[in-house]
Amino acid sequence: MEPPPNPHDDDALAGRGRDGIPSPAVPSPFLAVPSSAHVAANALAFAVLDRFPVSPGHALVVPRREVGTWFEATRDEQVAMLDLVDAVKRLLDARSPAPDGYNVGFNAGEAAGQTVMHLHLHVIPRYRGDVDDPRGGVRHVIPSKGNYLAAAAPAALDDPAFVEKLLAVLDQGQFTATYKFAVLLALVDLCMERASAQGAAPSSVTTAQLAGKVLALYWPQATAFRGTDAVLRQGGARAGDAKVLTLIRAFRERHAPDPSTTLPRARASAPAAYAALAREVEWTLVEMPLPRTQMLSRGGGAEDRFLYEINWSVGEPVSRGAFVRGDFDNVIRFRAGAAERLVSLASVVRPIVQRRWAAKVAQLNASVVPDARLEEFLFGAGRVSLAPVRAPLIELHDARCFFCDGRLGREVDVDHFIAWARHPENAVENLVPSHPACNESKSDHLAAAGHVTRWAERLRSRAADLGDIARRAAWEHDPERALAVARVIYLRLRPEVRLWQAREAFEGADRAALAAALAG
Repeated sequence: MEPPPNPHDDDALAGRGRDGIPSPAVPSPFLAVPSSAHVAANALAFAVLDRFPVSPGHALVVPRREVGTWFEATRDEQVAMLDLVDAVKRLLDARSPAPDGYNVGFNAGEAAGQTVMHLHLHVIPRYRGDVDDPRGGVRHVIPSKGNYLAAAAPAALDDPAFVEKLLAVLDQGQFTATYKFAVLLALVDLCMERASAQGAAPSSVTTAQLAGKVLALYWPQATAFRGTDAVLRQGGARAGDAKVLTLIRAFRERHAPDPSTTLPRARASAPAAYAALAREVEWTLVEMPLPRTQMLSRGGGAEDRFLYEINWSVGEPVSRGAFVRGDFDNVIRFRAGAAERLVSLASVVRPIVQRRWAAKVAQLNASVVPDARLEEFLFGAGRVSLAPVRAPLIELHDARCFFCDGRLGREVDVDHFIAWARHPENAVENLVPSHPACNESKSDHLAAAGHVTRWAERLRSRAADLGDIARRAAWEHDPERALAVARVIYLRLRPEVRLWQAREAFEGADRAALAAALAG
C-alpha cells in the first residue's frame, strides 16, 4: 500500500500526477493532514492553515467527507463549515496585529481556479496596506498571489513609463517655485513611514499628513544661508516667494528665533501656533501644488494622474470655506502600483529630487549661494546637532558600541542606524552610539540581520527609556514610524543583497530573520 500524499508536495496538493495531468485517483491531500495540525474542528469539518498563504493567517475550512464543491455538500456540512469560519476568525482576531478585514470564499470547478478537487473554503485575513487599492475585494483578492502554482516573478523595481512621467514632473522649467519637489519627497517619505506591518506601501495618505512632511522639509530652509543674512528664495520674482516658506519664517521669528531650534522643540513650545501653521501649510498645498503636481507640460496643460487621485482640480478647486469647515475629501489616493513604485525607487528618487531642488534654489539665488554647498545646506543630516541626545544614548548603551559591543572611549559617534541617505529619519529610535571606525565602515550601507534584530529589540524593550530621552531633549520620538521605514526597506530585499555586518565584512540578506525581527 502506497503512503498517503505528502501535504508538502506541490504535485499532490494540486491533485496531479508527476506528469502534471489531473489525477482524480489521488486521495485528497487535506485528509492526510494530521488532526494535530487542525486549528479548529467539529464533527463534520476541520480547519488548517494554508500551505500557500496569500496573507498571514490564511486558513482553509474543509469537510471531512471528500466532496468536490460547495454545491455538492449537504446543508449540515455547509453549516458546520460556516461555524468553523467564525471559529477561525475568533482565533485570528486574537492575534497581534489583528486583521483589518477578511475575504471568505471558495473556488468551484477548474474553470473557477479550483486545483484541489476536495471542497475547501478560504478564510483570508486582510491588513490595511496589503495591496495598493483593496476596492473590489473578491473580484480580484490579491492578484500577485492568486496562482501559487506559477513561478514567482521578481517584483519590478522600475517602470519606464512611470519613471519618464516622474522625470517630466521634475522638469524645473515647468514651474517657478519648489513645491513640486517638496510634495514628491513628502509622498516618498509618507509611503515609507506608513507602511504596513508586512512592509506594504499605503494605499492613501491625507493632506494633513502631507502638510506635516512638507513643513518638516522646509523648516531648516527657513533660516539664513551659512555665512549670509539671506534666507534663500524658493519662488520666482513674479509669483513672490513660496508661501509655505513665508509662513514658516513668520512662525520662526515669533516662536523660534534661534536658528538651531528643532521642529519638535518649536512645536512643543508653541503648540497652538504650530497647529495654525500646519493648517495654513495644508491649505496652501490643497489650493495649489496638489492639483498641479501631475501636470506634465509647460504652462499647465493636461493633467496625468499617474501618482495619485484627489477629489478636486484646478478647474474645480476646494473653496477656503469648505476647507475651514472640513467639508471636503482630504484623502490623497495612490494610483494602483504608484506607492509601491515610489518605495521601490526611493533610493533613486530622493537624490534626484534633492539635486533638482538644489539646482532650482541656486537658480533663484544665483547671487547668494554657490551650487556646491547648497544641497548639503538644504538636506544634510548635519543641519541638526545630535548633542542633546548624545550623552543619554551612550549611557543607555552602557558606553558600548552598538555594532561591535566594544567599550567606547573618548571618541564616540552617534549616528543613524538607517542611514540618512536612505531615509531622513531623525527620531531617537534611529540613533545609536558606535566607535568612529564602525560608523565609518558602515557608512550608508544597510546593517545585517543581527544588527536589525538588536535594534528592533531595543525599540521594544527600551521604549520607555528612549521616550524619556526624547522628552528631556525635546527630540523626535516615533517608534512606529521608525519600524515602518525599516520594514519597507528590509522586507523588500533580495537574498543576493549584501548587508554590512562588521568592518569590511558583509553577508547576504537573511529575509526570514529580518521578517521575524521587524514583525508587528
